[in-house]
Parts: sequence; structure tokens; C-alpha cells
Amino acid sequence: MVIAEVKIQAMVKAAKPEKDTVSVHKLDREYLRSQESQNADRKVFHRDTLEISQLSENVEDIRERMKHTVLQSAALFSDTRAGILEKVREEKGQYSYSDVVNVVGLSYARLYSEMEERYENQNEQYYKIDGTPLTKEDEIEWLNKEYENEVEWQKACAKAAAQREVFLGHISSVPTKEIDELEDSFYQARDTYMKLHQENKQVGKPLTLQNNVFGNTQMYEKLDKLRNL
Repeated sequence: MVIAEVKIQAMVKAAKPEKDTVSVHKLDREYLRSQESQNADRKVFHRDTLEISQLSENVEDIRERMKHTVLQSAALFSDTRAGILEKVREEKGQYSYSDVVNVVGLSYARLYSEMEERYENQNEQYYKIDGTPLTKEDEIEWLNKEYENEVEWQKACAKAAAQREVFLGHISSVPTKEIDELEDSFYQARDTYMKLHQENKQVGKPLTLQNNVFGNTQMYEKLDKLRNL
């Protein structure tokens, strides 16, 4: 009987290490699963960090592109001219055709000056609204076209005013000669203000409105009369 109990105790003692070994293996598996989970979390965190970093870079690129995008709106020239004319009206109470010619010439020179400033740094790249590269030559071409459109619009306004006065019986005919001379005056004004811009640029002097008379005074008298009838 005693021998049997001793054998049983020996068997129990022999069985204990097996139980401990199973527990250790179980802990090892849990530890490995924990490590795998942490590694997966690290990968996700790293991926998310990269995505956020790339997104930040994209946002910065978009901001930089917007800063270098030039909006060549058809209203830009007319808005510039209208802003200067409004100041003339505030100072004088009204403005004449001679004022209009000076203001249109000044508008061209100011927009040209702004364009020149953009391209002082040759490393800067500018873009059109559609994302295609924009060059200084492109901007000069656009500005010249806008000036031509402005001159045609001013001529059309003068002609419409004259036709209205003919219809009302205030004048006998449309002053075609004077309207053609008005067109020449606008181009003389552009050349004069561009020359003034170059001169002022050399000495750092701002470009301001002048009281030049481009063309003959009789032309302006006839055209101003149309405005006041």
C-alpha cells in the first residue's frame, strides 16, 4: 500500500513539469500574437503618417500653384480703367474724353508694370487658369489684345452716342473723322505712358495720371459735346 502511494506521488511530481511547459508555450504564442498585432499597428501608423505627409505636400503644392496662377480675365483691363476714372470723377466732378484717353493709356502701362514685376525672378514659373505654363510673351500678347478691345469699345460708345444725337436731331451726322482720330489718340497715349513707365522705373518713381492732350482739341470738343447733349 505504501509502495503504491509513493508511486502515485512520483507520477504527480513527474506530471507537473509537463503542465508548466504547456503554460510557457501558451504565453509564447500570446506574446507572438501581441508582437504581430503591434507590428501591424506600426505599419498602419506609418502608412497613415506617409499619407498625411503626402497630403500636406499636395496642399502646399496647390497653394503654391494658386499663387503663381494669373487670371487673364476680360474684365481686368476695364476694371483697371474704371477704377482710375472713378478717382478722376471724384476729383473733378466729371471727366472728359481727354481724361478717358489718358486713363486708358495709364491702365495699359500699370498692367504692363505689374506683369514685369512677376517676371523679375526668372526662376518663377507662372500658369494660366487651365494649368498650362504662362510666359511673359503670352502676357504681352494678351495685354495688347485687351487694349485693342478697349479702343474698339470706346469707339463704339462714341459712335452710338453720335447716332443717338443724329436720331434726336441734335447733330446732322456722325463725326466719323473725329472718332477715327480718337482711335489714333488711344495708341499715342499707350506709347507715351509706356515711355513714361520706363523713365520712372529707372528712378523708382510711381506712374501717375497726366493731363496730356493726344490729338487735336477740336476732336475732343465735338466728342465731349456728344456726352453733354
